[in-house]
Amino acid sequence: MLKDSRQLLLQISSVTLSYFVHATEDAERLNRTVCEAFGVNESELGRESLEGHYGNKLEFVKAHLVGGRAEQVVKRIAKRLTDDSKRLLQAQLENSMDEHDALYLRMDRQSIDEGFSISDQEPIRVKIKPKFRAGDRETMRQAFEEGLEL
Repeated sequence: MLKDSRQLLLQISSVTLSYFVHATEDAERLNRTVCEAFGVNESELGRESLEGHYGNKLEFVKAHLVGGRAEQVVKRIAKRLTDDSKRLLQAQLENSMDEHDALYLRMDRQSIDEGFSISDQEPIRVKIKPKFRAGDRETMRQAFEEGLEL
């Protein structure tokens, strides 16, 4: 019974992916790699041109997915998380959740071809927002553990 209620808790409202592309990087290649890795269509990517602290050109790329599309991306993340990242995420899960129980991940964009690794170095930021919050913080943490197969 608890397993079924956790699955109900882990219904996903939205997933937001975001990252920066520097002028020295091949934006098309990086966007294509991200789309393939996360199962996102290029048409779902929003782009904004920015200027960095030292006047360098940056592009901010963001995809906001809702409903079934968001759930597909979360399933893909769960499948592609490396074993080391699963252990790390399980240990840090409580600190990776905000006050509304949204989960924040930072994926290493240099290795997304091989699998998803947790990293703070120029990451792809992922925000997973549950559809609703039921139960206490520990119940939500357990729901994320189960949903991400940690």
